[in-house]
Amino acid sequence: VANYMCDALRRAYLKRCAETQAGFQGPEYALKNLACTEAVLRKEHHSLLVSLPSYVGRYLEKVRQHATFDKWGSITLPPPVAPDGPKGAHRTDMSLSLQQKASTATGGLRGDVFSSDMHKDVSACLTHLGIEHENGVLCGPFLLDVVAVDMVNPAKRIVYEVNAGHHYYEGTGTLTAEKRLRHRMLGRLGQKLHMVDDPAWKPLTAAQKMTFMLKLQQDRQEENIREAKQQAAAATARAALPSLRPDASKKPEPFKLKSVRDLSAPLRVPVPPSRRGADL
Repeated sequence: VANYMCDALRRAYLKRCAETQAGFQGPEYALKNLACTEAVLRKEHHSLLVSLPSYVGRYLEKVRQHATFDKWGSITLPPPVAPDGPKGAHRTDMSLSLQQKASTATGGLRGDVFSSDMHKDVSACLTHLGIEHENGVLCGPFLLDVVAVDMVNPAKRIVYEVNAGHHYYEGTGTLTAEKRLRHRMLGRLGQKLHMVDDPAWKPLTAAQKMTFMLKLQQDRQEENIREAKQQAAAATARAALPSLRPDASKKPEPFKLKSVRDLSAPLRVPVPPSRRGADL
């Protein structure tokens, strides 16, 4: 809907969804894709939404409110490495991890959602380095891959986005359209992503991977320090000036035109020759 449809097709698609109340049929509402579609249209195609009929707007608002209420149930999971089958069940594992993370029994803190084996390697490196982090953090209809704590300024968070091999088109260095859409939407949701790309990660040894993540973490921490200093300097510049005491202010002087040659002398206005005889 976001990448390949024109506005006319989007309009027809949304009208049909509203007419059939798509996603709200059956015992369990399946709104994952629709929640993501609604968020994309709201962030990137506002002019289209404004021009839609009122019943379509009410339907999209219903989808948004349900996704806000459901939260974990409306998450769009990352694409799996391969379909579930004899070689593994990656999508099923992600779904089970998401259910464990959302479970009230565990407090939502014990479950980690990994999008790939490379994601697990990045998390293992951060754990070995002693950097506190969480895998699979809720952000709109998406899950952030890794959210690490800034060890210098714990109030700050550093978001790592893991671009594994299956997130690229086969035989190219171009990310898939779905992955690029995810990056764009997370940026619009206010997240600053720091990429860990498969071409740079794959040839590294275990020790080099640790060094890579340590340098990446240190660079981001230094960047946060610079931003904090800039914000402090800007806040200082915007601070109000101290008020002057009434007795410290100078008395106002009467307005007087002064000569450029001698500032103490009053301004002399030259008389044109045609007026000099008349003055006499």
